Amino acid sequence: MRKESAIIRKCSAQLTALGLDNEAVFHKSKLILKIYRDVVWSLSERAEELQRYACEIGGQDLGVGLSFLENFAPDIDQRAFEEKVCCVVQNKMLVDAVNRSLLRLKRYPLRGELYYEILTKQYVYRYNSTEKELLDELNMERSVFYDRKREAIHLFSICLFGYAIPEIMSELPRLNPNQSPT
Repeated sequence: MRKESAIIRKCSAQLTALGLDNEAVFHKSKLILKIYRDVVWSLSERAEELQRYACEIGGQDLGVGLSFLENFAPDIDQRAFEEKVCCVVQNKMLVDAVNRSLLRLKRYPLRGELYYEILTKQYVYRYNSTEKELLDELNMERSVFYDRKREAIHLFSICLFGYAIPEIMSELPRLNPNQSPT
């Protein structure tokens, strides 16, 4: 088994200090990166679908359609529309968290731009680069590439679970249990 790098040991210590399981967070981060492209595509499709639906309801006026759905639509239409909107908002929050984390990763002082490049070319860009293309572009040996990729995902985990998600959660409006959202 290969020796863990100083960056991975540092990330593990930070995650432990946050009360998080290093391996679980690593695997969750990797899964999030793997679904990112599909989530972005789905988000775009659903947002367009909601916009078309509201425009149809409002006679080609989005504002009128949204107002109608909010105030006058039958409960079934309103509930279905609200569920779709909630799904879009949740997906957008995931995309925002990943984007914030990647930008923070890019600013990391030691190899941050390299880590950013590895993750974006492998998971984020519309057409991911093949392993061979990445190795050629980055002028790296395969073993070094996999070490850097693992470090990048560990650092991304810190950026996501240690910074981005807590920041987004703190930005959400706090609702009083007796207060309804308006």
